[in-house]
Amino acid sequence: MSGPSVCTSPASPVEKAQKWPLLAALAIALVAMLAMDRPLARGDGLAYFMWLDSIAGDGDMDLSNQAQIFASVNAYQAYWNHETGHWATGFAYGVAILLAPFYWLARWVEGLGGLAVNPDHFIALQGRPLAYSLLGMLGVNLYGLGSVALAYACARFYARPLPAAASALLLFLGTPMLYYASIEPFYVHVPAAFLTALTLFLLLYWKERRDSPFLVLAAGLVGGLATLVRWQMALLVWGLALSLPFHRRWREVGLFGLGFWAVAWHVLYTWNWMFGRPLLLSAAESGFLGLPVHLPQVLFSDTRGLFMWSPVTLMGGIGWVMLARWRRWVTVGLAVAFLLEACINGGVADWWAGWSFGARRMTELYATFALGLAILLDKSKRRLVRTILWAAAVACVLFSLLLFLSHLNFINTVLDRPQGDRATVEIRYQLTQSNFGITWQVIREHYGPWAWSRPGP
Repeated sequence: MSGPSVCTSPASPVEKAQKWPLLAALAIALVAMLAMDRPLARGDGLAYFMWLDSIAGDGDMDLSNQAQIFASVNAYQAYWNHETGHWATGFAYGVAILLAPFYWLARWVEGLGGLAVNPDHFIALQGRPLAYSLLGMLGVNLYGLGSVALAYACARFYARPLPAAASALLLFLGTPMLYYASIEPFYVHVPAAFLTALTLFLLLYWKERRDSPFLVLAAGLVGGLATLVRWQMALLVWGLALSLPFHRRWREVGLFGLGFWAVAWHVLYTWNWMFGRPLLLSAAESGFLGLPVHLPQVLFSDTRGLFMWSPVTLMGGIGWVMLARWRRWVTVGLAVAFLLEACINGGVADWWAGWSFGARRMTELYATFALGLAILLDKSKRRLVRTILWAAAVACVLFSLLLFLSHLNFINTVLDRPQGDRATVEIRYQLTQSNFGITWQVIREHYGPWAWSRPGP
């Protein structure tokens, strides 16, 4: 088996000409997001939208104003804590930092009288006019594109441009990334996936290109910010950082930890302020089981199981095994990060993540799977084997896209199960009880630019 194609010299004219695979992947991802975008904050996304309104709008973390503004739609997102005398929420606030520029842009646009479309409709559904959710959604789209670019950059350390770009795109389309970049943009999975991918890229760049302590410190800072976005990301980024002790680089371990805690400490501070104690298991606290008793379901269940809803991720995992032959330290980090994420999700009662498309709580592993898939598609020796693997990857993504469309049809037309159902149930409904004409009608009424002025609830 050939070794990694790590390039340390400046890009040659041939390499510059090979940028088209990445550009094509970005273009396809952008079109897919715009075609399915829905500028609406709801469910868990409304809690993050409230944080955005407080931090970017009021310049503080006091949710008192938001409790009034969003009173008619605040079902569970925030509550008054009598013990601490503060409005509290178990949902993290870090995404507000990433989306603040888009909020400020929306405020400026609103001040000019722009995007004043159906204000009563949007305020009734999400507490704020269209400008705030539309610009915020487009911001999430940009983080989605950034995630694709970073996944490509990570894969390029060990694979050629075409398989690297194809893997980044296939994983974007074949996992919940597309869904949470467009259908539910205010769920924080895509911004968290962006930060995770950036952490991985910085660590790989440190080892493969430039042995600089500042890269490790930067990786720690980004990992800390990811933890502000979703506290579970602490496990993931520290799993990725296992390459540091693997090489006995104890100074770098300290630098990564310094960068991480320089940011992540604020999670504990905020919990202590809102709940009266610094250690809290966030929104999953009441259902935390301690042991990952639901680990098999998280991975293999027909009800939101990772490999059932996004089978292309399994191919990415196989690629990690191939990578271990010449970069064992990378494989160890990827595998540990995966196991930690799977175990924490398997240790809660609602392992299926409630109203969810696929294994949404595993979405942040996007770049790691893209890296593995690129290795698998690029490093197999025999041409026939590579052809079969490419075909299998495309087939897996087509299955997930069929499930994507089936899910949209199901949740909008089966009125007694708006949260969705098992994968087999939704696909069977699409193919035998409904049709793609109805699916297209659902999309026209609820998703995409043609529905932005009045997206359905």
